[in-house]
Amino acid sequence: MRYTIYTTVDITNTEQYRNISGQETDRWKEQNFQTVLQTLGMRANVSFSKKPEVITVAGNVVGFKTSKIIKVWVFEFEVEKDYLFGDLNNPVSFLINDFEGVPYISGLDESMEQNYAVFVTDGDARNIIFKQL
Repeated sequence: MRYTIYTTVDITNTEQYRNISGQETDRWKEQNFQTVLQTLGMRANVSFSKKPEVITVAGNVVGFKTSKIIKVWVFEFEVEKDYLFGDLNNPVSFLINDFEGVPYISGLDESMEQNYAVFVTDGDARNIIFKQL
């Protein structure tokens, strides 16, 4: 099955795996991306062919509760088995539960200010949305 994540958190895949002086920001972005992969990896082997992309869009177009123009990171991936992240009624219900409260590094290239540096999967402060394709 194929899925898409929309998030206001900077999950740029910089491939900066080491701490190098002057490249800390790239390292932190990569750490956020790795956090997403590791959280997904608790339930499935994830494969993807494209790095997360940044789009600029009115937040409500992709499901956020704002009509302001914001940066949104879009990440498409697939897994080897159907309904690993939910059931027929809600194919992303497990993702919603798994990501709730997972910490990330804030203050990167996000355009929306967050109260806490954790993924929020519901409500007005939601900063990550999951969709099955």
